[in-house]
Amino acid sequence: MAKAITWGECLDYTLRNLETWRNGGGRESAILYSGYFTRYQGRTFPAHRISKGLMTDICTSLEEEGKKNATINRFISAVSMVLKYCKENDVITFDLPTPFKRRKERDRTNRKYYTKEQVKDMLRISKDVMCNDNLADLIQAAALTGMRLDELLKLPVWRVDLNLNVINVEHTKNDEPRCIPIHPQLMNTLIRRCEGNPKDKVFGVDWNNADQVRWQFKNLLHRHMNFPDNGQYVFHCLRHSFATWHLANGTPPIELMSMLGHSNLTTTLLYAKATAAGQRKAQDDLQF
Repeated sequence: MAKAITWGECLDYTLRNLETWRNGGGRESAILYSGYFTRYQGRTFPAHRISKGLMTDICTSLEEEGKKNATINRFISAVSMVLKYCKENDVITFDLPTPFKRRKERDRTNRKYYTKEQVKDMLRISKDVMCNDNLADLIQAAALTGMRLDELLKLPVWRVDLNLNVINVEHTKNDEPRCIPIHPQLMNTLIRRCEGNPKDKVFGVDWNNADQVRWQFKNLLHRHMNFPDNGQYVFHCLRHSFATWHLANGTPPIELMSMLGHSNLTTTLLYAKATAAGQRKAQDDLQF
């Protein structure tokens, strides 16, 4: 009787051959979230024994660890991708279980964002109170480019074109490179930070990892700015702020979609719900 293929063998095959997991921006996340299954069941667990019941048990354990539904859903997606990819390539021949049930996440249409004045206060407090110019530079870059934190930390100097005034983002969530015009108020920061070796990181050289940035930012919000510590206001909200400001200012959604790197316009338009005041002004200004 042939030896049953293991979870570890399926995972290795996917990491070695699936393009977005092999060398794309999603590799680190794939290793992280698929690793939860390995931690609970081990690499030698038979792949054909992965069932809905087992996945539900692991999801419950992750929840008891304090993991949020968004994290649990990424774990579910990672395991599902391994099984689906191996099935498509005849690595496994057994029938896959019916799709695993995902957890309900917070309403994503209610996206929190910061006002321009709040971001200016963040920059001032980071520099003058916390004496952390590195944090201020990162906040400014996130708010004026809409780039994700991991994109900023991985950004090399040579990807910043100061002649054409653009940032070429390579390590993206969906592995689709994009180009972002440099905001005039960000130019001096980038000039200062791009003086070194072209292979150096523009911002990442200042930080050990993304968690260190999040901890410093959380300290800024809750200790110095009295934001509620409810998990709704985080560093990623700077990206939401960038999108909200643009839509409120009349930027065509198709242009914003390109700068944010969204794969469809529906995602970009979610930010429009936060601009009711801008819509009211537009209606009031309509001449009839």
